[in-house]
Amino acid sequence: MDARKPKIALCFRYGPAEHAELFHAIPQIVEALAQQAEVHYYGLRTSKPLPPAIARHAVVHQLPFHVQRTNGRDKLWKTLLWVALLPGVALHCRLTGVRVVYIDETVPLTALLARMFFGPRVAFSVVDFFPEIYWGDKPALRPLIRLIRALDFAAWRRLPVLFTRAQATKKFLVEHGVAPERVYPVYDPCDFEVYHPEDRVAARRRFGYGPDDIVLVHHGILHPNKGNDRILRVMARARQEVPTLRYLLVGDGPERRPLEALTQELGLSDRVQFTGWLPRMQDVNTALNAGDIGMVMRTGLQTDDFHMTGALVHNMAVGLPILTARLGGVAEIIQENDAGLLFDPEDADAFHAQLVRLAREPDLRQRLGLRALDLARKHFDIAAVTRNTVEPLLRLANSSGS
Repeated sequence: MDARKPKIALCFRYGPAEHAELFHAIPQIVEALAQQAEVHYYGLRTSKPLPPAIARHAVVHQLPFHVQRTNGRDKLWKTLLWVALLPGVALHCRLTGVRVVYIDETVPLTALLARMFFGPRVAFSVVDFFPEIYWGDKPALRPLIRLIRALDFAAWRRLPVLFTRAQATKKFLVEHGVAPERVYPVYDPCDFEVYHPEDRVAARRRFGYGPDDIVLVHHGILHPNKGNDRILRVMARARQEVPTLRYLLVGDGPERRPLEALTQELGLSDRVQFTGWLPRMQDVNTALNAGDIGMVMRTGLQTDDFHMTGALVHNMAVGLPILTARLGGVAEIIQENDAGLLFDPEDADAFHAQLVRLAREPDLRQRLGLRALDLARKHFDIAAVTRNTVEPLLRLANSSGS
């Protein structure tokens, strides 16, 4: 390693392989940083191999614990373990001369811990407010949620670099006392070699759909804030108007069993397909290509305005028309009747009307899908995301002062 280069550490609880799946530009970011810095990467172990670019261009510190991101219970316990280990990681970075620590996720209290044990040069991504997502419906936990948010905001206001995944997040942070010049909105990137249009007839055949089926498709972790119960209830309403309507739900999570039970209760068992976790990103791409309408749904929590969501990025990348809840970040990209149709997340009637309209109008679906693909290539370009992430990190690493 070149001693003249500043050291930059990237931290992510799932480790580099899962990180690259969730944020496709990470290998390119590591490679670009390595041109001017010595890059270190800290995270838990997974069964997936290191991305070659990270293996070549970073010193990888894999902590001696494995995490299974697809196992909700294991993920929870390993997240708690990660938070417990973070002070040690931060101290190791400090003692080995790291200039900047970058944490690319919003696990509660981690910015505070990193700043306490490493120092002021911490960069951080503000995307999801996990306490609100998972505990927001539990009144007894609301005082704890407010305390965690207060501690997080106190830490964020003192950080020199904050990345967000939407302009809406920057606006929110600035309204809560964060200096605007410290906030860098960078949209989610997309690896278009993985997510792209492919043979739709073959894709539909793989998942058992015929030419007359109208397939609504969504993918991601099945947690309560995704609003899949609302989707199923609207599906039940729309089946009389669109008898060929189907729902392809790709992913898994704590809500799967309740959703399967609701599917049976609504009489939708022959119309809804749960795939569970598919083994490869390429399989997810095929599933999306089996669809006719890309679904993006949230229940309308404040934090829902703060990101693009992988479902949006990947649905657009395969050229699907988007049916989406009207959320702050998503609405920066999807305009009504441009690349998709929108509805208020709590307005089931509007959701129903937009779904039926898209299902009944193939020409509209084609027009909106082509526009979505064009916008995806414009906004989610990996080279631009890499550049817009690397430049603030290098400026921070090379700046004077402690």
